[in-house]
Amino acid sequence: MQAYETSEASIAPVELRHLRYFVTIAEEQNFRRAAERLHVSQSPLSRQMKDLQDELGVALFEQAGRGVRLTAAGKVFADRARGVLAGVDAAVEEARDVARGRRGTVAIGFEQGATFTGALASLMAAFRRRAPRVALQLVPMGSAEQWTALRDGTIAFACGSHPPTDADLSSLELTSDHLGLLVALDHPLASRAEVRLHDLAGERIVLGPREVDPRLHAQLATATRNVPLGAITEVADLEVLLALVAIGDGVTFLARRTAALVTPVTSLVWLPIGDLDVRLSDVAVWRTRDADLPVVRALVECAQEVRRC
Repeated sequence: MQAYETSEASIAPVELRHLRYFVTIAEEQNFRRAAERLHVSQSPLSRQMKDLQDELGVALFEQAGRGVRLTAAGKVFADRARGVLAGVDAAVEEARDVARGRRGTVAIGFEQGATFTGALASLMAAFRRRAPRVALQLVPMGSAEQWTALRDGTIAFACGSHPPTDADLSSLELTSDHLGLLVALDHPLASRAEVRLHDLAGERIVLGPREVDPRLHAQLATATRNVPLGAITEVADLEVLLALVAIGDGVTFLARRTAALVTPVTSLVWLPIGDLDVRLSDVAVWRTRDADLPVVRALVECAQEVRRC
């Protein structure tokens, strides 16, 4: 093999194909077998290795019978070259995963109450199976806040309690459930099989904040306009709201599905309201123009899957 002397002269950039060729030859210890594995002719391969050694100013191979073996410098260079190639391959795969929506971070807005219904959890579980390398950033916010955050690009997907009216936003209803009454176990109404709206006359009502769900407040105001309700207290924290109901400091309205998760572990009773036709929904929402983005498309498909269940 040709002898080389080290030089402090500038070295031309080493190309990735040179490294791949070199590592293959190092593994095969034979130019012919390496050429066959790389699907190239042996002559160009030999020429590429001569160019590489010329650029480095060192001998990487030495003759060994009918094949070659690495020199001391070649062994060091082989270790480094494998590391470089592994890093490049990982970077390429990561870039492709990001482009396909399989890696990165996606911000998703949700209403705190949605965590109790199972719709959000089912959606996230379906998405985790589909895109395990995508980090989920869950941001609690009311439906109206979610629609604003979607338009601003702060979040990419949302799980609210009602569909938006903005034409720029698309939505899919995940669940729909009747609204009923939640009372303490020792409340006078707790033994009823069903209540009517007039039974709530004088009752103190505990609700989530109006700004979080103005639509629900408006629906309830319309439904109870002829019922002399007691004071209405707005409480931001769901756990605090449930605690107030449990100690008899008011009653609240809650969807049947949510109540089924809450009542077994609390001193609370859920009652259907015979003359109240208000339904609560879990709605997946996204920007219409983003529907073809891989990560959004995957979330929409997961929402469709959860909805079918």
